[in-house]
Amino acid sequence: MAQASPLGGSDVSALYTHRLTAPELAELKTLVDELTQSFGSVETAEFADACSLAAQQLPRRLRELAHRFKYLHLACGAVLLRGVPVDDERIGPSPSHWDAPWRNPPTLREEVTQCLLAAALGDIFGWRTQENGRFLRHIVPIPKERNEQLGGSSSTTLVWHNEEAFHEFRSDFLAILCYRNEEQAETILSYIGNLHIPDDKWRILSAPRFLILPDKSHLPDQNVSAHWRLDDHAFEHIQRMHSDPRPVPALSGARDKPFIQVDEAFMRAADGDEEAAQAFDWLLREFDAKKLGVVMEPGDMLWIDNKRAVHGRSIYQPNYGPRHRWLRRVNVTLSLRASLPYRESALGRHIV
Repeated sequence: MAQASPLGGSDVSALYTHRLTAPELAELKTLVDELTQSFGSVETAEFADACSLAAQQLPRRLRELAHRFKYLHLACGAVLLRGVPVDDERIGPSPSHWDAPWRNPPTLREEVTQCLLAAALGDIFGWRTQENGRFLRHIVPIPKERNEQLGGSSSTTLVWHNEEAFHEFRSDFLAILCYRNEEQAETILSYIGNLHIPDDKWRILSAPRFLILPDKSHLPDQNVSAHWRLDDHAFEHIQRMHSDPRPVPALSGARDKPFIQVDEAFMRAADGDEEAAQAFDWLLREFDAKKLGVVMEPGDMLWIDNKRAVHGRSIYQPNYGPRHRWLRRVNVTLSLRASLPYRESALGRHIV
């Protein structure tokens, strides 16, 4: 069972927990059975469409929970679903790298289950510049990345960030499912609803005075694969955003329920703007003061509001081998239509 521990005096309302009941699991199994009979991979637009439709048949309590969470009726930045089925024997050894096959994996039932539960929040999608658009990413420790600000790191704290904070069409939600975590690494969260933001700080942080570069996972050298080769065209927009980032605010939206656009490792105030730099440092310290650590266990799924919570990960010592830490992550958007100019077609689910 997952452990949630307040760190630095956190308000535990940052996290809402729900354990799946036997009737919910039975209904979930029926839907997963139907989808796995029709699809050998979750990595197609056809599967994503079928998943969106099937999510409308999820147990009412889960649909209600997703509805309340995505429309800000719950005072929390994340929901922890416990008891999601993960068959430790069938899924096989933890992969040594994210570059794993897409079709007929031993984890197919777990993948379908995760996508189905994520689709209760919205539409799943991928990034063309991140694993060739893969919807469901592997998060495993990679020795050469141990000191990087990447999911494969372990020897450094993964600092505060929203996924793809640099992009206008970043996900609204993340769904992260734990397969293994014997190392007891902590996923760390901080929820903007727990912060008091004075007027002077709001004035600065809500103005377009910050620059965010694309994180390293979207660069060509992080997408070298045995299964595909991305051409340079796929990275053209990312490269423009890297060479000429446009100023953005760190906070936006409603004053009493602001959205966050933060990536501590790849974000800075505009050159010479010392007032903005100091306000950004203040915001990061406030996140630190209100953080919550979650040690995920197999079958724990986190729904994270990617625009109302920042997240990171503790330093940990990986058990490199067949049972090292293994999470899966999928991105969810509330408005797939809005990203159409950045996708290959109206049917496609990959943002370029």
